[in-house]
This record gives sequence, structure tokens and C-alpha cells, in this order.
Amino acid sequence: MTNSYKITVINNTGGPQDYAFFSATPVVSGGFSGPIWSNVLKSAGHTPNGAQASFEVLTTYYATCGSFEGSPEHGGKVTISKSVPINLGSKAGGNVTPGSSVARRATLAPPTTPGQGKLGNFQPDTACKPENRFTMQDAHENNLLVGIATSGGGSITKAMASFAPYPNVKYQIMPPAVYHVGAGSRFQVGDLVKAEMMSNTLAVDFNQRGTNNVTLVHGDDMQFYFHD
Repeated sequence: MTNSYKITVINNTGGPQDYAFFSATPVVSGGFSGPIWSNVLKSAGHTPNGAQASFEVLTTYYATCGSFEGSPEHGGKVTISKSVPINLGSKAGGNVTPGSSVARRATLAPPTTPGQGKLGNFQPDTACKPENRFTMQDAHENNLLVGIATSGGGSITKAMASFAPYPNVKYQIMPPAVYHVGAGSRFQVGDLVKAEMMSNTLAVDFNQRGTNNVTLVHGDDMQFYFHD
């Protein structure tokens, strides 16, 4: 697995642009959940014509719990109350190492590694002890979220994708190798977002591109193009 993914956008539109970078939603399985939202990982506002906006994310992942403020449909913002580092399930030769398992109590418990995460996944477990149990109504009224985060370098953990958990579910979460760049709307880091909320986006599938470093040109027709 690569250590990071990087996208560079060259603004050739003829005017300043606002860019936002975010991942595709992860694959979440194992039980029902609320809608799955991506989170803005980087915002590059007012990027001048002729300038570049770049985004790099490490493939170091964290399980998260927290809450959101505002309406998800109108760019609600996520606050991470706790994050813990996790490993994804992996395979080397004929040996499979399960990914981490993380129990959600009042907050996140220390991860168990290896745990019960499937290949490419980790396992958040929302089965709580009696004193920390929650209901679907609790999750709704308190805007509770669990999800996955990553790092842009240093010690700053950034929410990558989030969803409202159901109680007593052993989820499997598989992060994607697909990231979006969007233009035309101003977002802040941590905002909940879906690609369809922006009028102009491009998805970069790093597995399909066969590289971990991609350059895009934002043309004067307002479309994104791969710079080969």
C-alpha cells in the first residue's frame, strides 16, 4: 500500500476558484447505519488564476467518534471527540492479518489489533456496556457520529467520512482509494459533503490511475482534465 495520495490542481480558468478535496464514501457493511457522508479534508479558497492548489493525505487511518453541528444537507461540521489509530486487514503472501476492532463505549476504547476487521477493513463495534448503552433516538437527538479519519501530516487528525451509528452493530469499514476535487462552493475542513452538492467535481481513482501523485488542470471551460 502507498503511504500517501496527492492531487495538484492547476487553475487555468481565467479567474480565482474555491477548491475542496474529499474522499469518496467508504464501504460500510455489517449492519444498518445513518447516511454515510464524506468530510472535507482540505479547502483551498480563492486560488488565483495560474496558481496551484495541492492536497496530500496519508494512508494512516483512525477510528473516530464525535458529533456534528448544523444540517448535513447544508454543510454541517463534524467535531471529533476522540480518535484512535487502527490497522486495516491485510494479506502478505498466504497470510491474512485481521484489521483492528474498536469498541464504542462512552467513547472509543483502545483498539484491539489484530481484531476482526476483514481484508482492507477495520471493525467498529457499537455494542456498549449497560452503563453506556445508547439508542437510535439518542444518536439522532445528540447528532452522534462514528467514522474514519486520516492525517494530512503532523499530529492533526482530519475526519474523512462519518455516519450516525446504530446500537449493537459490528460494522466493517473499508476506506476508498478514490478522492474528489470540487470547485465553485466554499467549504471548510470537516464539513459534511457529498459530490452531488457541488456543480463541478472530478473523482480521482488512484488504483485505476496506477500512481499516487496526480495533476489536474481546471480549464477555462470549467472542466477538470488529467494532466498527463
